Amino acid sequence: MGVLPLQYLVGESAATYDLDGTEVFSIGGLDPLNRGETVHQVPVRVTRANGEVVEFDVRLRIDTPTEAEYFRHGGVLNFVLRQLAAK
Repeated sequence: MGVLPLQYLVGESAATYDLDGTEVFSIGGLDPLNRGETVHQVPVRVTRANGEVVEFDVRLRIDTPTEAEYFRHGGVLNFVLRQLAAK
């Protein structure tokens, strides 16, 4: 809950892009998922402290329709609470 499951593409890792955890990450391409469409890959834009920008694609690991519903509701807890409130 609260974590977007992303995976580097085959053969890539944090070392591939020289990431050290101090960067600011922006994840794009999630609008189709919010509309109920299937999304397998999304772009990542990384901005380093010096302003340098690195862009690459990652695999989105929302693999089932249920996981997609959880994401659209803002997590499992929100999903369950909305289900209970609807009863």
